[in-house]
Formats: sequence, structure tokens, C-alpha cells
Amino acid sequence: METIKFNLSSGMAIIRKPDSNSIYYTYNIPHKIMLYGILGAIIGLNGYNYNQFQNYLKKANKTMPEFYEKLNRLKIAIVPNFGEKGFSKKIQSFNNSVGYASQEAGNNLIVSEQIIENPSWDIYILEDNSDEYLKIKDYLGNKKCEYIPYIGKNEHFANINDVEILNVEKINNCDCINSIFNKNIGKIKPYDPVDAFFDLDNLEKEYEFYEILPTMLDEKLGYTNYEKFCFTNKKVEINNSDGLYTTGKKVIYYF
Repeated sequence: METIKFNLSSGMAIIRKPDSNSIYYTYNIPHKIMLYGILGAIIGLNGYNYNQFQNYLKKANKTMPEFYEKLNRLKIAIVPNFGEKGFSKKIQSFNNSVGYASQEAGNNLIVSEQIIENPSWDIYILEDNSDEYLKIKDYLGNKKCEYIPYIGKNEHFANINDVEILNVEKINNCDCINSIFNKNIGKIKPYDPVDAFFDLDNLEKEYEFYEILPTMLDEKLGYTNYEKFCFTNKKVEINNSDGLYTTGKKVIYYF
């Protein structure tokens, strides 16, 4: 099988979590619903704003955004490029004084949000022979887009570079995974000082990151089906190989 691989980056980004209304916190990793939105924008599929406008006009309208209806079957793999330290973040504040933003005196709402600085992820899309996959392949390969993609806010433009078409092969077992993966497919092996002693040439600081991300969109609830994902350079004992593929150089997990 083949896979489309590309690098997604930005000078700043916010992938807003839905569980706070005092400070807008961000995920470290784009969930695949956001990736569907970015890919949908590139090939010209309608999003949330179009649905809301159609509802305002009281026209017959689909309950789910077009990008999600047409792309939600695509399998995605994500490799964060942050190593052992994670991305740098900062909190920024701004005034929202449009008049209806707050019931406080002066109708001025002070908004604080967490921003990721210079994030970068490698994204893989598994071939499924759909028209949408072929169109994404064409648009990414020829550096075309219908709508300008962004990461969280329209001032955080998405940079898409290093587009490649790679061959991948399904595998049944491995001892490490280079992408994020569902925590339930295996368990991380404990540190083994004997292995470390005999592998001094490849010794690196171990790291282990976790993120709980939505994997589905529900017409009433919004983000749903949250799963716990792990990103680590430690060895992993696999108990469920569904979604595991190798490019020859990396082992990646599609979900």
C-alpha cells in the first residue's frame, strides 16, 4: 500500500481544548478531526461556517460538515517533532470588545489562550482508493489549495512541506513505534539497565508523552470518542497490531 506523508508546521498554533472557558488551553498534537478540516480546506470541502450559514438561511442542510462526511474514513498517523522536551508554549491575552462578547461593564472581554510556538508534525494518510484520497494526493503533490489552511485560528497559517508518496507494509509486531499510538495496543516496557549497557552507541534520553484526543465528531455532542495516545522512544510490547505499518525506516500507527 502507499501513504501520503507531509510535514505540517506553523510559527504559532492553537488546537483548542473544549474543557475550559477561563483560559483556552491547547493540545500538543492535532486530533484527526482538525486534520480532516485542514485537508478539506485544501481540496475545497465546506466546513462549520457553511453549515451555520445554511442553518441561518433555514435551508435544508446536512447535519455534519462536508469535510467530515467525506474524509472521516481516512486513516491518519501522526509523528510529533518535539523529541524529549515537548513544544514551547506561552499564554497571550487580548481584548474582545465587539459589544456582545461580555455582559460586564464596557462590554469588554479579556481572553487568554495558550499558544504553541513553532510546532511541527509529520502526517501520514493511508491509501484507501477514494476520490478524496486521490484529490488530496494531487493537491498536496502540486502545491494547490482551494482555501488557505490554518491551525486553530486563521492568523496561524499552516505550512505544508516535504510531501512524499511512500510504500508501507502491514506488520504484526515490533518493539518500538515512531508515531503516536493508542495506549491500549500495547504496554511500555520498563527500563532495562542491561539493554542500555550493551547499546551505549544508541543511548538517548527516554521520554514518554500522553495526550487524550477526540477521534470522532458527533452532530449533537461535537468532539467525542476520546482516546488516550502515547508518544515515546521506549520499547513497547504489542498486544494488538491493528493499524501498525512500516515504511522501512519507521513504524507508524494509523487510526
